[in-house]
Amino acid sequence: MILGIALALISATCWGAGGVIFKVGLRNVSEMAGNLVRSIFAVLFLLPFIVISEIATITPKLIAILALSSFFAFFLGDLLYFNALKNSPVSYALPIASTYPVFVAILDNLLYGYAITANVILASLSTLTAIVVIPKEGGKFTLKSLTALFASLSWAISISMVDYLTAHISSANLTFLYLLLNSAMLFSVKRQTSFKRETIFYMGLIGGSLTVVEILSFITSVKLIGSNMVSPITASSPVIGVMMGKVFLKERMEMRHGIAILLIILSVILISIPSKGLSIKG
Repeated sequence: MILGIALALISATCWGAGGVIFKVGLRNVSEMAGNLVRSIFAVLFLLPFIVISEIATITPKLIAILALSSFFAFFLGDLLYFNALKNSPVSYALPIASTYPVFVAILDNLLYGYAITANVILASLSTLTAIVVIPKEGGKFTLKSLTALFASLSWAISISMVDYLTAHISSANLTFLYLLLNSAMLFSVKRQTSFKRETIFYMGLIGGSLTVVEILSFITSVKLIGSNMVSPITASSPVIGVMMGKVFLKERMEMRHGIAILLIILSVILISIPSKGLSIKG
């Protein structure tokens, strides 16, 4: 349980930091091109570990589920998210995109019969409240910001499949296959593009590294404690991202930031407490 929670926090930290990195990396390139660069570098970073590890046995059924999960997570979901980052402030896009635990809880209940427990509900509410109390950066909220909501739903559909996939494929192999499939899908759509040095550095080197750690930590944590428990913790990424900015940029901490930190700590504690719940599966 403790290891699963720790890995979920690592995943959230990487995703929170990635929000700022991706926004910088997408300045002069399309969302699809940026996603392609990130995915290719992530695949290259993972390749040496996959070569020396045991290759998973993949059945046609697993391939189909894996392809669907990869499409909703990294192709459609991330493209929608990157679009939101380009057209609205990070402080709007990240919180809206982080509503996926609500969708995950419902889908996990319907697909696997996971009970929607009181602690999962309270942890999700605590995380969302923490996101709301963080002060917004400059910029206007527009309808284009709502693409982050569709990204959230797309991610939730993918996450609901991770529980099944982790029972048959190792975390490292699953992470590699996810990113490889995403790279293939993106390359088939966008075969010709030009990249600036800034894109290679932010989306490729830094973004690719963060993506590998984030996805590998997330998948492993789901394998240990289940996606319904992992999602409320990883949804804290906007708060963690803001806190990292405050620490490394030496910005002044306000009361709202302290409240947000306490709410995130509360959500982690709630997830750690066993709780009985009701299933809405018919």
